[in-house]
Amino acid sequence: MNRLLLMICGMLIVTNVFAQGGGNMGQGMGKKYDPTTEVTLSGKVTEIIKVPHGGRGEGIHLTFQAENETFTIMLGPSFYIDKQTVKIAKDDMITIVGSKVGNIIVAREVTKDGQKLTLRTPAGDPLWGRGGGRPGKGRRR
Repeated sequence: MNRLLLMICGMLIVTNVFAQGGGNMGQGMGKKYDPTTEVTLSGKVTEIIKVPHGGRGEGIHLTFQAENETFTIMLGPSFYIDKQTVKIAKDDMITIVGSKVGNIIVAREVTKDGQKLTLRTPAGDPLWGRGGGRPGKGRRR
């Protein structure tokens, strides 16, 4: 129980840092993605958490067990995740490709049962925001 509480507190702190720009970290989650720290890990989803982002909806995070290590996986905003055909649930075995910082991974791609959920471009730009995804398919103003 204490470990779970510590992980949740850590996620809230990291979420606030990312949401507020974290000093020199840039704007938006896509700017935090660092392809030089990219890892590929396979394991089990142990929890799905919806994290409020102020007035901007909520983000979807996973608690993920890979071998003997637990990670927080930051997927993206619920408005984007909910529209995708690949659905992630507790106890799913998945493979994550993402940028790792400590025990937090900003996901670029999730594979479940051979199906891929793509969240970011190879450079780390989010597919749900302006300039992310296919050319000309960003959010309009």
